[in-house]
Amino acid sequence: MYTIEANAGRGGATIPGEHLFLEHQHLKDESFSGLKLASFDALGCTFERCDFRKLKAPHVVLAAGKEASRYVECTFDGTRFRKLLLGPARLERCRFLDVKITDLFSHSAEFVDCVFSGTISGAAFYGTVVGMDAEFTSRRLNEFRGNDFSAMKFSDVTFRQGVDLRLQKLPAGDDYFLLEGAEAKLAVVRRRHVEQPASEARKSILTYLDVLIEEAAGGQADLFLCRDSAPYLSDRIIRDLWKELANTRP
Repeated sequence: MYTIEANAGRGGATIPGEHLFLEHQHLKDESFSGLKLASFDALGCTFERCDFRKLKAPHVVLAAGKEASRYVECTFDGTRFRKLLLGPARLERCRFLDVKITDLFSHSAEFVDCVFSGTISGAAFYGTVVGMDAEFTSRRLNEFRGNDFSAMKFSDVTFRQGVDLRLQKLPAGDDYFLLEGAEAKLAVVRRRHVEQPASEARKSILTYLDVLIEEAAGGQADLFLCRDSAPYLSDRIIRDLWKELANTRP
């Protein structure tokens, strides 16, 4: 495993190998732009106004291990991440424009006033620290506010366990649906469908509703739904369910 030189010059980082591991460094105005790496890992680091534009690496961990890393006013424009592990990272006023991110793991990451465009698929953002990450930090909540996702294309993306969607700008369009006051509305709609005659369609609908009810019961008051999160349901059934939920009054 390699490290960046501690005294890398302003505007350019010295990279001695294809695996880049940064540990306990405070870097300002450094450029990692255009680097092609096998991996990028940061442990207990702070990055201020650093340039990660068009960084390419199949393995990226923004905050490795048990120690948080902080990114302030950093730029990630044009990045292509096939697997992005955030760890206990905190990102403040960072920019992710024209990005393509596949499989994002965000169990203990915080996002504040960040702006996004491009595409992201296979991602879950959490308002509460979950999983093994909960064993590594005394922090229990992830600050998640002021983020602008309005120019993003979401594919199978969810917000879970306490992300306040009222504090975010979200994508709009026929492929998305914001369900406010989710738990009570889902319960009403589920009761209606339980009373329907048994069928494969009814079984799939109940499966879908049960998944959403579990997310709502886990602390997510409002749900942001993507059409392609339930490929086992047809477009017509999804549209009808969303319309039914939108018109339901508990």
